[in-house]
Amino acid sequence: MASTYHDTDKRAIAANLIETCGLQRALHAARQFGWHDIAEEIALKLDHEKRAHAKH
Repeated sequence: MASTYHDTDKRAIAANLIETCGLQRALHAARQFGWHDIAEEIALKLDHEKRAHAKH
């Protein structure tokens, strides 16, 4: 389903899931629904956040 969306739409969907559920649950939901592109966007944000926290 997600593969038919433009990149900006994928980022918006990922951001909405993150805002609604938090990073971990958003990633889980995207994977459960088979939204691989959106899950990848969320995973990138999760990795970025983990790296930012590791620096502190």
